[in-house]
This record gives sequence, C-alpha cells and structure tokens, in this order.
Amino acid sequence: MHDTEPQFDDLPDSLVARLKRSERAQAIVDPRTDRAILDQARRYFLAARPRHVRKPALRWALPLAAAAALLVALLVVQPFGPKTSADDVDGSGRVDILDAFALARSQADRDRVDALAERIVSLSEPRSAL
Repeated sequence: MHDTEPQFDDLPDSLVARLKRSERAQAIVDPRTDRAILDQARRYFLAARPRHVRKPALRWALPLAAAAALLVALLVVQPFGPKTSADDVDGSGRVDILDAFALARSQADRDRVDALAERIVSLSEPRSAL
C-alpha cells in the first residue's frame, strides 16, 4: 500500500496501519526451485501410472497406417504428374489456342500448326489426331 494514493485519504489512520502490517510481499520462487518441484511431480505421477500407459502409445499407429494406405492408393490411381497429350505444347494440361501459338513460335511444320488451330477453334466434331 502506498500512502500517496488518494483513495486511502479518507480511511482512518488505525485501519491504514493495520492494513500495512497485514500486507505481505508474495514470495518469489526461483527457477531452480520451480524446476525441482516439477521434476518431483513428474516422477511421482509417472510412477503412479500403469506400465502400459508409460510406453509410447500406439494410438497413432492406426491413423498413420490409414494415411499411408490412402497416399499409396492415390499414387496408384493417379500417377505422378498430369497426363498430357502431344498437342499440349505449353504444358498447361489442356489443348487450347495458346498451344497453337507456342507451336507456331517454335517454327514447327506450318501444316501441323494449321491443323491444330483448326481442331481447336472448330465447332464441329473433332477430327482424328495427326
């Protein structure tokens, strides 16, 4: 308690004196003492636990096995990387007019570029591949 605080100005002096005597600073526990208490508590509670609980729990074995099986299944069903056709020149995963532009820039055979562009922009049934 501090005498300079205005909230204590209207209290009787005898009450302020008793409050000052009863006020005690809280004891500070140093880190070494805190660590020693924590270590003792861990030893005590570890000794009280059943033996099968102290072993590393296998509770993660089933979820990990399920996740591994799912990953293997996905890799088998969907092999690495997207399937690309020979006409997908830019590697975007789909054949569009940008593939025709990329093929033209690579100075490929003009007939191949024309056939690809015609298939891409055609509104009729797709023709057979080159």
